[in-house]
Amino acid sequence: MSQKKKRPSVFREAWDNMNNDIDRVMPGGRQGKKKFVLWLFILEVVVVGLVGTLLYRWWTG
Repeated sequence: MSQKKKRPSVFREAWDNMNNDIDRVMPGGRQGKKKFVLWLFILEVVVVGLVGTLLYRWWTG
């Protein structure tokens, strides 16, 4: 039987792709890019969650 190749995590691949995209967009000298992206993601999730909750409450009234 052939051994299966261990495939890298999908999340790790997505994280690496996101970092490569951010590296192309943001200036090279900026320190803490990963921290900035993480905080931006958290802020986005919170804002979308709050807006979604408010819309749901308004819709179900």
